[in-house]
Amino acid sequence: MKVKIYDLSKTLSKYTSEWIALDPVTMKVVAVGKKPKTAIDEAKKKGIVHPVLTRAPKDYGTYIL
Repeated sequence: MKVKIYDLSKTLSKYTSEWIALDPVTMKVVAVGKKPKTAIDEAKKKGIVHPVLTRAPKDYGTYIL
């Protein structure tokens, strides 16, 4: 199985200190919220049952998902 690498630094820089739900297939932002539950609930409303959830850091030094 080949691992895909996604550089989300530009995408996530718009959402500093917020929780982001990503589509697990396309890795595109589908929902954003101040709390994880908010982002997950919004993603589910859009039909994404199992979103990838992450928090956008203030600093993009070293950050591993």
